[in-house]
Amino acid sequence: MSSFVISNKYPCFADELSKMGHNVIFSDTVKAFPQPEQAHADMQILTINNTVFVLKECEKLKTLPYKENLIICKNKAGKKYPENILLNFLFFNNKLYGKASAIDPTLYKYCVKNDIEIVNINQGYARCSTLILNNRTAVTADISIKNALEKDGAEVLLISSGDIKLEGYDYGFIGGASGKISDNTVVFFGNAEMHPYYSSIRELCSKNKIEIKILCKNMPLTDVGGIVRIV
Repeated sequence: MSSFVISNKYPCFADELSKMGHNVIFSDTVKAFPQPEQAHADMQILTINNTVFVLKECEKLKTLPYKENLIICKNKAGKKYPENILLNFLFFNNKLYGKASAIDPTLYKYCVKNDIEIVNINQGYARCSTLILNNRTAVTADISIKNALEKDGAEVLLISSGDIKLEGYDYGFIGGASGKISDNTVVFFGNAEMHPYYSSIRELCSKNKIEIKILCKNMPLTDVGGIVRIV
């Protein structure tokens, strides 16, 4: 059984994960963030190898019994961009992608100490914007992420922006509306079949022997802030 951190805003998604045998841990509510982002797991916690980074504002997540090493962020989270993206970085093939100027100092020091290259890209919501299928394949609507990952040899499917619900904003991101729950299974939060690029995503998953599971198919595809596996 795996344990995942997820927003508590949409109980049906958490219920479906629980029915699949997973342990669900609800994220904190970070009041410093803009309201639509306050419960997003991918804004609060980041795992790299055997280390977990957590925002200092996340009182509950800081007290979980992690088997990994726990590091609490040094900087305070803020409402204005980029003060809200201290941990919104994409770890892919031992590189960290994101807006380098916004990185929390604890995460930066960790990367330097462990020889993890930090790749600066224009998209500050790097993790929200990307669905990682495996260590060589990804899906995103952001051209800067596509170019950066392809430069390092990855196969990246570029999809259109939009068609993903995120209350308070015009649209959400594919990374926040999905997540890997095992090496060969990806879940989507809401009816991904209605997305205009679903057939292309399905073909890419099939090519990589990854099964798709759609949770709460009666709901629109929704950016819930993704899921973060901690055990």
